[in-house]
Amino acid sequence: MLLDFFNSRNGRNGRNDVKVNIINSSNFYKLHIPLCYPIKFQYNRLINAAITTILIYCSSIFPSQAQIKPDMTLPNNTKIEIEGNIQNIDGGTQIGSNLFHSFDDFSVINGTTVHFNNSLDVQNIITRVTGGLASNIDGLIKANGSANLFLINPSGISFGENARLNIGGSFFATTANTVQFLGDAKFSATNPQAPPLLANNVPIGLGFGDNPGVIKVQGTDKGIISPNIGNSPTVTNSQISGLQVQSGKTLALLGGDITLEGGILAAEGGKVDLGSVASGVVNLSLISENWTLGYEGISNFKNIQLSKQALVDASGTGSGTVQVHGGNVNLTNGSIMLIQNRGETLSGSLNINASESLVLSGASPDGNISSSLLTEALSTGKGGDLKISTPRLILQDGARVGAVTYTDALGGNVTVEASDSVQLLENRFANPYRRGDIISSLGAGTVASGNAGSVELSTNYLLITDGGTIASSTMGTGKGSNITVDANFIDIIGVNSVRSAPSAIAASAFNAGNAGSLFVNTKQLRVTDGGALNSASRATGNAGNVTINADLIEVTGEDSNAGASHISSSIEASNEIVRKIFGLPSVPTGSGGNLTITTKVLNVNQRGLIDVGNQGVGDAGKLEINASSINLNNQGSIAASTISGEGGNIFLDSQNLQLRQNSTVTASAGNNGNGGNITINAGTLTALESSSITANAFEGRGGNIKINTQGFFISPDSIVAASSERGINGSVEIDAPQTDFVTAPLPSSAVTVPDTNDICTTPKENTSIFSNAGSGGVPQSPNDPLNSPAGWYDERNPATNKRAEETIQLTEAEPAQEFVEAQGMKQNADGTIRFTITPDTDNVTSYGSSTDSPCHHSQESSEQVNQQSQEVTNQIPPEEAED
Repeated sequence: MLLDFFNSRNGRNGRNDVKVNIINSSNFYKLHIPLCYPIKFQYNRLINAAITTILIYCSSIFPSQAQIKPDMTLPNNTKIEIEGNIQNIDGGTQIGSNLFHSFDDFSVINGTTVHFNNSLDVQNIITRVTGGLASNIDGLIKANGSANLFLINPSGISFGENARLNIGGSFFATTANTVQFLGDAKFSATNPQAPPLLANNVPIGLGFGDNPGVIKVQGTDKGIISPNIGNSPTVTNSQISGLQVQSGKTLALLGGDITLEGGILAAEGGKVDLGSVASGVVNLSLISENWTLGYEGISNFKNIQLSKQALVDASGTGSGTVQVHGGNVNLTNGSIMLIQNRGETLSGSLNINASESLVLSGASPDGNISSSLLTEALSTGKGGDLKISTPRLILQDGARVGAVTYTDALGGNVTVEASDSVQLLENRFANPYRRGDIISSLGAGTVASGNAGSVELSTNYLLITDGGTIASSTMGTGKGSNITVDANFIDIIGVNSVRSAPSAIAASAFNAGNAGSLFVNTKQLRVTDGGALNSASRATGNAGNVTINADLIEVTGEDSNAGASHISSSIEASNEIVRKIFGLPSVPTGSGGNLTITTKVLNVNQRGLIDVGNQGVGDAGKLEINASSINLNNQGSIAASTISGEGGNIFLDSQNLQLRQNSTVTASAGNNGNGGNITINAGTLTALESSSITANAFEGRGGNIKINTQGFFISPDSIVAASSERGINGSVEIDAPQTDFVTAPLPSSAVTVPDTNDICTTPKENTSIFSNAGSGGVPQSPNDPLNSPAGWYDERNPATNKRAEETIQLTEAEPAQEFVEAQGMKQNADGTIRFTITPDTDNVTSYGSSTDSPCHHSQESSEQVNQQSQEVTNQIPPEEAED
């Protein structure tokens, strides 16, 4: 037997059919099967079996009008009347304002319309599909009046790129099993043979089984014309409507896995709700025609995937809202969720709740449109807030999470709670010719007179790489917002190679608006390889304050193009290219903000920088650091500098402050500005290997330096200076009552035992002496530890110490050489200092304690000093944060 399939045209109903000829030795049969493609195959069984198989095969893959079929399970069953390409659905069972329909199959093909011909007093059309096949919607669904439409099919629902809605109310497409009402009434799609419990009140919930069907929406990949770049907001494609409800209404997809492939979901000034659930009950409530969906009864979620520039859009003149609940929520290939407030009323919010992860990655084929979550204010109404709750948030390939105002309205706030990690990763698809951002970013901003909203982020581990930013920015006269970051571990690493832009937590100003402030609370903060944490202005606005509370802070390294890793509050001058892009002045005029750091350990290495500065004409702010240990190595720097304004003041309070290998603490001013002041309170202070503490000026007055320490160790090639090249020198005051100053070059090899002399006022029998005991005494070189417990010995009972006996004999046998203790210090013309034996000489400052020196000084070992730093350094982020 041979079955031969070929296309034919059914003139009566205008459908594309396939005519099937079934031929065997004795009979010739003809039949028409809708929407099958030409197929030829051999078949050797009974003819009836062949026809049945063909019908099942074709109807399951290529749904047709014949698939809209009532299941005859209601007291008053549904009726279908066909008028050309329109199928009118009449009848059904109406209870109060609810109209119930029940179908065995329900699909709508392209070019056709399904019209629910309900009466105008119907508020809710509740439609179930019970036959076990998914619904395929690629045409128009229409209803009368303002009725809400519920389409329930546990087996799945698929919307093609031609699917459209023309209903006056809200639309719910769901793969739930049941619709629940007050009084335990339920309308079940999985048990249609049971007597239906129909109710006349509003649905209060949707009940899901253990394996809900999937919901899929396909589209044309053209929902966005251009992204928001510079001063321009996002532009959507008005020629493509997608799956859309009327203004102010709700569009909800509630099922198992939810997939949008280039599809568009739109609710102008209304609500778009995506819920991917594994089982449980989603609660429904209706207040003043506004639906609220609650997921309190859902413990397990499934996945939501947006790809191929899919768009979820609740923009409009009203309070647009987008709400998403899923397990893993992924936006890829330039897909966007958007709320633009184009009206005067308060906007709704964009809320993402992902129980496993939220990942934004990929871009459009041309690299211009990045996957994004955006809220924008385009009129006088406040911009929408953006809220994310998930264990893991990943932004990659230039992905953006942001709230921006383009008017005088207040911008939306951005809040992120990610219990495990937040990661801003590299852009693998960067378009170097695109003017706008090609880096991953999370933040808020303003380009007009409205103030930007706040940015708050809470996580265990924050990783920022490849120029990614946690950002607040102002490009107008409005104020930039504050950024608050609470994280146990923070790594800010490197720069973006295309833009030479540092990875950063940054509050920036590019116009007259003031930059926001930064507040960071963490156990461990590491800024490396050119990364930055700063508040900065490049125009007439002021920089904001930066406040950091941490256990360990490390600022290390630099990038050859972007510069040093740094923590700062500063006014920054821009190069010509950046000035042209943002319309910046050649000389910024804002004032710098203050920088306050409280930490146990601060390490600044390899050109790393802690800074308050001003590269314009304004003043620098104040820099204050409170730390148990401050270590500057290999050109590490703490600075408060200006080009022409007043130099900033530096306050350092630390148990141990160490400068090595050309490291600096400086408060300087150029032109006619005055140098800033430096105040240091330290248990021990070390300056070695050409390191310096300076408060210099050019034409203005040098700043003042005041050092209070119990131990001040400085090598001959290191300096303490408060000078002015053309103006008046500042002053240097050092109070170090119990410290031995290293005032001669330190040899690189072991030194001989120096002569000593008793200068104590105590009786001879209680005399102590000072002796050099090799590397345990006076350091042999600047590289030897200074904090050695072996430097002093109590020799009042010399019989208990053989080395003490030998030293006493040596000092008694030789005539004592007279030594006079330094009584003061004097500032030289170049701003350096020297020690004197007379405290009453002009311009000499006495130093020392008001009481006699105790003659016994036991210094803390280097192991004890650095123990705390090592303990903190050994803490690393959890392994899962590195995934």
